[in-house]
Amino acid sequence: MNPRERVATLREEVARHNRLYYESAQPEISDFAFDALLRELADLEKAHPDLADANSPSAVVGGRPLEAFAPVRHIVPMQSLDNTYSEAELRDFVARVRKLCEGREPGFTIEPKIDGVAISLFYEHSRLVWAATRGDGVTGDDVTQNVLTIPGIPRGLPDKAPGRLEVRGEIYLPKATFAQLNAERDEEGLPAFANPRNAAAGSLKQLDPAIVARRGLNAVLYGVGEWSGSPLSTGCEFLQVLREWGFPASEAVRFASGEDAVAEAVEELGRVRHSFVYETDGAVVKLDNLALRRTLGSTAKSPRWAIAYKYAPERAETVLRDITVQVGRTGTLTPVAELEPVFVSGSTVSRATLHNEEEILRKDLRIGDTVVVEKAGEVIPAVVDVRKDLRNGSERFFSMPATCPACGAVVEKSGVAWKCHNPSCAAQLRRRIEYFASKNAMDIDGMGEALVGQLVEAGLLASIPDVYRLQAGMLLPLERMGGKSVANLLEAIDKSRARPLWRLLNALGIPHVGITSARDLALRFQTLDALAAASVDDLLAIHSIGDVMAAAIHGWFREPANQLLVADLRAAGLNLGDSDAPGAAPANSALAGSVWVLTGTLSRPREEVAEQIRRHGGKVTGSVSKKTTHLLAGEEAGGKLDKARELGVPVLSEADFLRLTGDADSNA
Repeated sequence: MNPRERVATLREEVARHNRLYYESAQPEISDFAFDALLRELADLEKAHPDLADANSPSAVVGGRPLEAFAPVRHIVPMQSLDNTYSEAELRDFVARVRKLCEGREPGFTIEPKIDGVAISLFYEHSRLVWAATRGDGVTGDDVTQNVLTIPGIPRGLPDKAPGRLEVRGEIYLPKATFAQLNAERDEEGLPAFANPRNAAAGSLKQLDPAIVARRGLNAVLYGVGEWSGSPLSTGCEFLQVLREWGFPASEAVRFASGEDAVAEAVEELGRVRHSFVYETDGAVVKLDNLALRRTLGSTAKSPRWAIAYKYAPERAETVLRDITVQVGRTGTLTPVAELEPVFVSGSTVSRATLHNEEEILRKDLRIGDTVVVEKAGEVIPAVVDVRKDLRNGSERFFSMPATCPACGAVVEKSGVAWKCHNPSCAAQLRRRIEYFASKNAMDIDGMGEALVGQLVEAGLLASIPDVYRLQAGMLLPLERMGGKSVANLLEAIDKSRARPLWRLLNALGIPHVGITSARDLALRFQTLDALAAASVDDLLAIHSIGDVMAAAIHGWFREPANQLLVADLRAAGLNLGDSDAPGAAPANSALAGSVWVLTGTLSRPREEVAEQIRRHGGKVTGSVSKKTTHLLAGEEAGGKLDKARELGVPVLSEADFLRLTGDADSNA
């Protein structure tokens, strides 16, 4: 293929992948593979100037705006960054900037390259006017209503803020939330998101803000477009201003001068990146001096004063020994890759979900293949590629079973998912009880996967209410269940009867109801009976509840089997909301309006303490800022404690906290 033909092919391929990535949030290839295609195209165009084209994907930012949202024209265009995987090219960038600075030794900020969705927030007279995606760099999508559901995005700024201000940053989905979201999508037979970036993009492009609110998006702001105020000197100064005005700005910023120091800072950031709550695929190196940034300017696509150094993806090759099928709590059959154990991204991986039959066919996976594994969002093991060149003919095709591997019932296909509709299926029962007892639901300590499996297999659990019928004599004959273990388990079960209503609502497995919506429902309706009697319109009055969820909740309470379940739990003495502290008023006015951050090792689970704070009218956030009113510090408190002391935030011990609330115990 001659250069002209290859350039034409690459432009078509890159444009197609751009559409999949930016507009559909459904990429077919990894960022690494896409960058390789784009680099090949740019190199060919550079080597053959006669083939250059201003409309080439190598010179164009992002994708076109979507038709579902109103267009917004950026006051200052949103460019993309040049990127490299080469330390030599990184050093060349630093040297090139020094040369452009005409002998002045430039300083650089080094910060995580968050793998999210670029966003621009425009404020006028201190009020948020619009929020828009990057789009094609000139025009983006108006996603203001969706962005307003994201905690930490200020609707207003201090009076001293510039009259016109564009703040740029990244909308992201936390890695833990990403893992939970994909697990829920597997259960519902929906295609999994490839990574947190695509999950964030798919969430932000929802037409219903209520759905966005449930997704748990977050943001980090780090850049500026329009700025009508007094000039600032450095990027570091700008980040400090953002924090003072209440924006969630990155705390993981390094400063360095010179090639060696910048390369070392980039490497150090790479070593700690797995500890961040968001996925990061690289480091962004920026000239710190803002006046020099303006002097250096930009190309048509990228600023000359910044570069993204991208870390090579952490991958490993191993053998796909088998594909098994697990049955979820809603009856969805999910294929699972059984792998030869391999170490990747900090832990040993031996299993990876394959989500559904279509994914296996699309990737042409066969049992016995050598496969490439990485962790999606640095959390979920995923098979990302197949080494077809290593096949020897012994590999075997996989097909989904015609009957449920757990109960033998005939399975049916619904969308992309195969489902078992047998309500007595033991596997579904196990998963429902595991979820019911889990930390984010009824939090029954000791009732994990192994024990639930034993109890179901022994015929001691045939339904969720059976959990509350367990007695010592039933448990003692079980494996690894001595007298002390049995006593502890029965005590944990008994304590769970008093859990607040939101935990029960989350535990019941009502379609589409998670922790956030369970809290909203409990706060609005106060009791399970009031919720059960609610109409669809009553449910839609809650901001976080949309049409689909409202119909699902309303329908769930009208199923005879679910009505029987509620009656059995009532008979077992569970709190159906009547024992909750009133949701509309705090139990102790000392915490009303307060903003708390928890740090260090506490004597109780953090979520339990956080729920106690919420019950008394307080709010819990993840990072210390000027809005923080209290820091609750346990043992081995780290950077948050230092930050609180720096800002003069009161620091309380657990004993101080209990005295303040007047609570000696909590069933949160």
